[in-house]
Amino acid sequence: MVSGCRIEISYVDPESYTSIVNHDLRKAILSSLYAMALDGPVSKQDLADRVGIEYHQLVYQLSHQLSDFWKVAEERKVRGTRQELIVPASPSSIFITIGRDGKIFVIDPLADLFGPLANVGTRCDGCSKKDYERCLKHVQSGCCFESTPRPEEAATLESNGRKAPWRPVDLAILCSLKGIATGKTCSVSIPCDSCPFMRRVIKFDDAAR
Repeated sequence: MVSGCRIEISYVDPESYTSIVNHDLRKAILSSLYAMALDGPVSKQDLADRVGIEYHQLVYQLSHQLSDFWKVAEERKVRGTRQELIVPASPSSIFITIGRDGKIFVIDPLADLFGPLANVGTRCDGCSKKDYERCLKHVQSGCCFESTPRPEEAATLESNGRKAPWRPVDLAILCSLKGIATGKTCSVSIPCDSCPFMRRVIKFDDAAR
């Protein structure tokens, strides 16, 4: 759970974004992997069972279309064969890509958000005003913002369907946009007990098992 209390905005190329967002199975695999791995590495068979597909179908998708999104964390010998336990390659990441006219597109596997920012929003949208304002303090102290976005930065968010008051992920995305040219990412650490989104995810995942 510790890694999930951190938000990192990372850039993904448009081709990778499109190959995932237009494919329901790949979205289901990523969302399930991120949720299951909150408790530690998972076997590919357990992941396949969670998604409801055959093992060979999962391996094909992981090997060919989702290879950049996972890594082997541990290997075990089970009944004379080698079993790989896997985790997300970037467990804290929300991925974005930029389209025409500055449109922002999002892949947030843990929140199961895939699509244009204007349509899917952010993981913070389900939080109360009190909650997201508390988290904003962590974003503003950990990112490149000292106070509030400049007018042109606010205009970028507004053109992507976002409205003030800004949520923590809104500001983190703006920071990441600044760093795309230099390859820098924006990382924000929020104490686990202060992140209502993470509390909801863990409670839901526990109930699903």
